[in-house]
Amino acid sequence: MRWDALFNDLESQLQAAAITVQEGEIRERTRAEQARLTLAQRLLGQVGRPLGVSTRGGRSLEGTLTNVGSEWIAVAVEGRSVIVPLSSLHLLRGMGRGVGRPLSAVGARLGLGSALRVLSRDRAYVALWTGSPQARYVGIIDRVGADFIDVGTAGPDSGRRPGQGKDILTVPFASIDSLDAAGTVD
Repeated sequence: MRWDALFNDLESQLQAAAITVQEGEIRERTRAEQARLTLAQRLLGQVGRPLGVSTRGGRSLEGTLTNVGSEWIAVAVEGRSVIVPLSSLHLLRGMGRGVGRPLSAVGARLGLGSALRVLSRDRAYVALWTGSPQARYVGIIDRVGADFIDVGTAGPDSGRRPGQGKDILTVPFASIDSLDAAGTVD
């Protein structure tokens, strides 16, 4: 009988040690998986959810996350779309636990320039924020280069067409804090 108790005790200890090793292995694998997550993947799991966004330039936005690109997000805020480069994100509030799949090959190629080219093509009026709440310029994106945009500044009622503004601003992508899309020019 004593041998049975001893073997049962040894078996219980071995089982407990195996469970401890397995739990440690699971924790380590979980940490390793989380270390490979990108911000874009994290954000892809939040599409369609309300989100608070603070930018490095001091803007604070509350809206619904609508799109995620490899270098930008789009947030619907009070009926307008706001594009925020990932490099401009300072803080995100209201993120759930969800995580999206990695961007597809096509999605990974859709950088900030791709989003801005759509606004340029549509001749949308934009409000461009370049780093501080006071640095706001309204106009139409005339040209989107590899790492810059040209914005012709003018108000919606000026009758301005792309390339006809008095002031063309050339703005490096790195200086874009956020960009609000408004209506289009016919």
